Amino acid sequence: MNKGLFRKTLLLLGDWTLLYASLFVLVLLRYGGDWLANWRLHFKPFSIIFPLWILSIYGNYLYETRFFRQNLDALRAMGVSIFIALVTSISAFYLFPPGLIHPRRNLVIFALIYGVTIVIWRAIFYRILRNSIETKLLFLGGGKEVKELIVFFKKNPHLKYDNRGVFDKPPSNFKEVTEKISKEGVRLIVVKPDQRSHSIKNLFSLLSSDVVVIDLSTFYEQIFNKVAPGLADDAWFIKNMENVSLGVYEFGKRIVDLIIGLFGTILFIVSYIPLAIAIKLESKGPVIFKQKRVGKGGEVFNIYKFRSMEALSRDGSAETSGATWAKVDDKRITTVGKLMRKMRLDELPQFWNILIGDMSFVGPRPERPEFVESLAQKIPYYNMRHLVKPGLTGWAQINYKYGDSVKDAGIKLEYDIFYAKKRSLTLDLAIFLKTIKVILTRQGQ
Repeated sequence: MNKGLFRKTLLLLGDWTLLYASLFVLVLLRYGGDWLANWRLHFKPFSIIFPLWILSIYGNYLYETRFFRQNLDALRAMGVSIFIALVTSISAFYLFPPGLIHPRRNLVIFALIYGVTIVIWRAIFYRILRNSIETKLLFLGGGKEVKELIVFFKKNPHLKYDNRGVFDKPPSNFKEVTEKISKEGVRLIVVKPDQRSHSIKNLFSLLSSDVVVIDLSTFYEQIFNKVAPGLADDAWFIKNMENVSLGVYEFGKRIVDLIIGLFGTILFIVSYIPLAIAIKLESKGPVIFKQKRVGKGGEVFNIYKFRSMEALSRDGSAETSGATWAKVDDKRITTVGKLMRKMRLDELPQFWNILIGDMSFVGPRPERPEFVESLAQKIPYYNMRHLVKPGLTGWAQINYKYGDSVKDAGIKLEYDIFYAKKRSLTLDLAIFLKTIKVILTRQGQ
């Protein structure tokens, strides 16, 4: 048995064992001292549907080597797998005789237990094998993004991506490519969009092998969790942003925003007096100031913040000659302001913006109209970030440093577009948890 097959088999056995372990935990939690009788009652019907769970995981390619890394795509695929398995299992149990599984909500509890345990198990599995899993890959097509990937892999050898070559131009004889694949043991081929018309038919012969063929833009997103800047054209946006307004997701997210907005607004009201006293004692000016920001669809709204800078103009802002970028360690920031920014306390009034619907808790940070007008002229597709509602925190904020230049805005845009494309409650939860970590470790600006 080769190493690849051995790893897949080990992973499969672990996933299968966890099914019964999760069932055992469910029975203990639900029935306590009467667990043995209920274990016998649940064992047979659950054993019947367990293959559906494994098939669902397999169908989402989670036994492929490229998923042997704990990243966003792996977590999303696992979430989809468990959801599909749960829905299928509920349907199957309704075909069983009445009373065989009662109550059927046990399935939902089981799915939650299994979902948590399998993520933990796979994280451990990936960590153990991280230093032994090596993916040899070949690039069909070169360019800036390919060079960026190659440099990144050299700086991060623990990722175990081994570049075996780059064909900058379409090969005149595709036999050269297939020979290299066979000789070098290549298991992953990354194809640049402009190479596909030349190469795709020649790749048909690889479909029956264990070689994985992936589009460069997709691979770039998997590695960096952002959109490849040079690969997103008009056609890309039409293809990838067609589902940007997901009805069910938008409804669920608004419910969550209402709950968070209400809780945060109460927290804002409670903290207002002590923060107001601290702000007023250090410097003159309003405690809260409002500022124009650009929201979804390009609509302008007022954002509210506790003042963290010196009030140098009548409106309470720190500007006297038009909009300027805020800098790290900006001299206009007060001592109280520095503390508030570190703990994100200056953002508390924005929970009101969330509650009334101007903003969401998670989304691209809203920018000022003056900057938007300038950046839209300098950065292609900049206004695409306005396809979704802006947020108090976002994917760019937790993945990139504090930005104060056009270059920084361009890089943040890559993360914002990635978020707009990949939006889901799972991604929102990941951003929420990472934001809490940033606040607790005082990484704020």
